Amino acid sequence: MKSRRDYYSSRKALMFGAFVLYAVALFLLELCFIVKGGYATIVCILSILLMFAVICSILAHNNKEYLFCPKCGSKKIVKTTLFGIPAEITCDCPDCGAKIDLDKPVNKD
Repeated sequence: MKSRRDYYSSRKALMFGAFVLYAVALFLLELCFIVKGGYATIVCILSILLMFAVICSILAHNNKEYLFCPKCGSKKIVKTTLFGIPAEITCDCPDCGAKIDLDKPVNKD
């Protein structure tokens, strides 16, 4: 089983990837209104980008299940940025003050 640090890293990468895919999809949507032809190609690329972005978002949400304090169950050990992308993970629980071993496998707690 993976450690909390591994789940944090994969969640951060997946959420950043989904954010980039959503941004490119928004650009392509705006591009649809500007160009005179080629709508089918842009719409196909747009749908593929959105599909991959949703898959990344779902996988990132699944990784969130393991980012908690094993002693009290607090989910505040991960600090996020403006868009919800994880910024850092702490070794100390802000609620109960317990020391968390981030490199220990999740199923060994």
